[in-house]
Amino acid sequence: MSGRAAVGALAVSAAGLVGAVGAAATWVARTPELDGTPTVDLTRHGFARRDVDTPAGRVAVYEAGTGDPVLLLHGVGGGASSYYWHRIGPELARTHRLLAPDWVGFGCSAHPDRPLLFDDYVAQVRALTALADTAPAVVAQSLAAGFTIAAIHAGAPVRRLAMLAPSGGRDFGEDGFGLVARRTLTPLARSPRLGPAAYRVLFHRRSAIEAWFRRQGFRDPAAVPADVIDAGVFSARQPNAAYAALPFLSGDLRYDLAPLLAELPVPGLMLWGSDETQIRPAVRERLERVNLAVPVVRIPDARSNLELEQPWATLAALEPFLTVGASTPPGG
Repeated sequence: MSGRAAVGALAVSAAGLVGAVGAAATWVARTPELDGTPTVDLTRHGFARRDVDTPAGRVAVYEAGTGDPVLLLHGVGGGASSYYWHRIGPELARTHRLLAPDWVGFGCSAHPDRPLLFDDYVAQVRALTALADTAPAVVAQSLAAGFTIAAIHAGAPVRRLAMLAPSGGRDFGEDGFGLVARRTLTPLARSPRLGPAAYRVLFHRRSAIEAWFRRQGFRDPAAVPADVIDAGVFSARQPNAAYAALPFLSGDLRYDLAPLLAELPVPGLMLWGSDETQIRPAVRERLERVNLAVPVVRIPDARSNLELEQPWATLAALEPFLTVGASTPPGG
């Protein structure tokens, strides 16, 4: 799940969740965590993995292809990982050198026992862009768009930025969580004892991850692949995974994307699923107008995970954008 996933998963009802945390104490205690061997990862799609040290911790980076570099940054939320890119990555690797990391706290990267906050992600972007021989283009999902823009302002070499369903969760000062959620879920997520228990109730269950993808991630519930659910369960159940996901639920990682988007210093592109439900239409439309130099593309018949549900349409929008300004255009 991306950062938006938390909002959807929590829509079960704030009050109901608070009760569920207490009622699930016994179940939580016996829910297994998984070892470090991924159920599925990008190596099954032709990528090689290496580990890279960053100021925030060790990052697992999946690489494939040759040509101008492209950095793929997945969203932030319980169960998220670089596996989100497995449907468009192999095609992009035909013409580009791809770098697809798991953020620290997700997938096969390190899982420190501390909250992962905005500056941790900016530091990772800066370290990851330095892996490329030339300034990479970046494809960033959800909250990763703002991390990338902040990293560019801090000196990260980025050639251009494509943003998939971008949001900071507190855009234009409007919190993506409603009043009830802020009064119940926010203090719950900040509790050293109840926060991890709530995380397990929401993200350790395969049924919970699957339900989010079917209701919010995909327009067509029947189109959700089993391997995407497998990857989500693996990432969500890693030891200390709660420390990466809870800061979005608590509000400590939610931010306002609008001022960052207004000062985007490189060419940008914004992609939305035509049936996006996680970001309110009014907020989405305001984000589209913040920087009129950034074109907007709507991917038909898709919701939040447009790169998974409509990979070919997503590729058709991304490839021309990633190629412009590249040193070696495809076929050139």
